[in-house]
Amino acid sequence: NGPMYFYNANTFAIKWEYQDMNADAFAMFSLDETGQATGLKMKGISPNIDFSFDFHDLDLHRIDSN
Repeated sequence: NGPMYFYNANTFAIKWEYQDMNADAFAMFSLDETGQATGLKMKGISPNIDFSFDFHDLDLHRIDSN
């Protein structure tokens, strides 16, 4: 868990409540032509982030709830 802070454009910085590991991350939203979020990718902020935080492998997509 952790708050998201606006960084720029469609990117937010996530500061995790658990700070024992340097794992804060960027959340980058993909938008459609109307500005609605269609997906989310993440990337570690620190270049020294532990390899076990595989944020770069996440590729989340919005699904219809119908």
